[in-house]
Amino acid sequence: MRVLHYAKHSLAVLTLAALMAGCGGDSTAPNAPFDPAGTSSDLSGMEASFDSPAMSGFSSAAGAIGSVLGESPAAAAVRAGPTKALVTRGRPGARHYASTVASAYLRPTGGMRPVAGSAAILEEHLGVTFVYNTETDAYEASELTGAPGDGVRFLVYAVDGITGVPVEPLVEVGYADITASETATSMAVRVELVSGGVTYLDYSVGANAGSSAVTVSISGFVTNGDDQVNFDLDNHIELEDEAVTITMDYTLILPTRNGFRIDFEGEASGNTVTSTLEARGPHGTVTITGNQTATTGSFEVEVNGELFATVTMAAGESPVTTGADGNPLTQQELEVLGDLINLFVNGFDFFEDLLDPLA
Repeated sequence: MRVLHYAKHSLAVLTLAALMAGCGGDSTAPNAPFDPAGTSSDLSGMEASFDSPAMSGFSSAAGAIGSVLGESPAAAAVRAGPTKALVTRGRPGARHYASTVASAYLRPTGGMRPVAGSAAILEEHLGVTFVYNTETDAYEASELTGAPGDGVRFLVYAVDGITGVPVEPLVEVGYADITASETATSMAVRVELVSGGVTYLDYSVGANAGSSAVTVSISGFVTNGDDQVNFDLDNHIELEDEAVTITMDYTLILPTRNGFRIDFEGEASGNTVTSTLEARGPHGTVTITGNQTATTGSFEVEVNGELFATVTMAAGESPVTTGADGNPLTQQELEVLGDLINLFVNGFDFFEDLLDPLA
């Protein structure tokens, strides 16, 4: 029996840590032997897909772009764009992402519905290219051409690696085109980030609402020019008698690494979150299932269909990870667990933070 060194973290983090014990396996091939080092490499490639000068410039500009677009789904689509938070170090990023989606797309009082007005705001500036003004630290309309006729364009710039703000004098590294459409019960926003003729990020955000439920989906891809992650996230939020139920699933696929993929499905209802995560690629298949409350958690980890480890959690105590037949995990297996912990943390944080704006 071995107690993970993550024990000093919160229960939620540890619960998720426990879930992240090893993965891999081509999605179309038979299960391959489990290779922790190969799995870590694939995860690194997934993380690196979010690293490029264009993505850094876009991330830095997201707040300023949102200010121009106002309180609209178009602004939220920029602020909530998938980032490296989906793969690593994501607790703050996932919280921001989840709460932005929920607060911007939903109005729980008097019925669930997407916030209206995104298309109207864009219509005021159709075909306009916005440039950054270093004097005001804000974007302003320009006379430049090239913006889409049915949307707007924002130039993005190189940023300081320490401060995260545009360097001066400004160095243009690309542009983001944003288009939007909406009806009384649905809306859709598309964001495309281009640099040097290469599309580094392309995703669409859509919301469809009924009287007591709304579904928000985000799909697209991100690349650094070498590795690419295709992502698909679907979230369904239902409000009934003031009780909120959230179901969520997302898929991250790395086609540049033999189809390495991560699939997550979960549901949060009341004080309990149940979930299943599967990671498949050329280095084996890992499936993690379990449930968590505010004070306890219990999970099983399988590798290629065979029990690999069990994890139990209790408030105020260190989580305990036990290998199959009571054998301890190797150091390398524990390191893979560390590589994967943040991914699952994001999934649970997403649930937690979606509930906050609806309370």
